[in-house]
Parts: sequence; structure tokens; C-alpha cells
Amino acid sequence: MTEVLTRAGFDIDLRRFQQREAALAMVLLSRGTQLIEHKRDCGTVRTGNLFIEYAQASGPSGIATTQADTWALEYDANTWLLVPTRRLLQLCRLAYRERRRTRGGDYDRQRGVLLPLRWLIPPYVRGGAS
Repeated sequence: MTEVLTRAGFDIDLRRFQQREAALAMVLLSRGTQLIEHKRDCGTVRTGNLFIEYAQASGPSGIATTQADTWALEYDANTWLLVPTRRLLQLCRLAYRERRRTRGGDYDRQRGVLLPLRWLIPPYVRGGAS
């Protein structure tokens, strides 16, 4: 018979991981109880930045008006980052304050911020974006 070695606390960690898996399943399978906004940025792999829209000619849009609970940011083919809207908004405000503003979208008609992909991985961003 094979002897299995496990470290102390493995059962507690396993429970935590299972809880996080369940939380992800709830986001992905919410069936309308949680809103997810999907955005695709084909330039992210090349630039390392995500373009997050906040306005267009007719006024506020994108992150400034979203009703979504979570954003699914597709930065490569079939590769997404799921970010709670509250967290994304904090990071976008920081990018705006740091003058990371630009035009983008179709024919550069939208205004937005360039959000470095590395900002989405704590503890990179400090000072109010946590």
C-alpha cells in the first residue's frame, strides 16, 4: 500500500481552495444574479496594458457607467482576467491620476486609461488602490 505524506494544515488549505473554487463557479454560473461585463483588448499582449474606457463623445461610458459586478477582460485568445468592478474602478482612478489617459476603441473615439497588466497582481499597486 502506498503511504501518502501530507503536511500539517493541508486539510484547512484544501477547504479554503475549495471555497475559492466555489466562489469562481458562482461568478461564472451566476445565471443573471451577477452581471459580468466582457471587454476584449487585442493590444494587451503587445503593450502590457489594458485599455479601459470611461467616456465617449456622448458622455460617460464603460467603467464610469457600468452596472456589472465583475469585468472579464480578454487579453489574449480565450484568456481572461476576472476583476471585481470595485477593484477595477480603484485601479482606473489611480491610472487617471497618474495621467495614463488616452484615446482608443474603434477609430479612437473613446477615452480611457491604460492600465498596466501588472497592477492587477498585488502588491504592485500601493497608495489607495488596494
